[in-house]
Amino acid sequence: MSSIGFTYGLNSSSINKCEICVEAKITRKTCASVKRKTELLSSIHTNLGDLKQTMTKRGKKYYVIFTNDFSRYTKFYLLRSKDEVLVCSYYIKQK
Repeated sequence: MSSIGFTYGLNSSSINKCEICVEAKITRKTCASVKRKTELLSSIHTNLGDLKQTMTKRGKKYYVIFTNDFSRYTKFYLLRSKDEVLVCSYYIKQK
């Protein structure tokens, strides 16, 4: 900008930087590596959510996600009600 003449009369030392902008550009140290499970199906993570007032054509308004910690295999199900999670979890255990 200064090469085009838009900042005539301003020097870079008089411009204060926004605190949020400075914090956003700070690099973080890398996190310690996460220890994953060593056996298949030894740990399964579950996420349950809703579709925020949006319904599918078949009337489903919730979803559940199952993720295996060892293989990172993920399964996604659409649900009509939250109590269907028990049926899905039983189905996952049977496989």
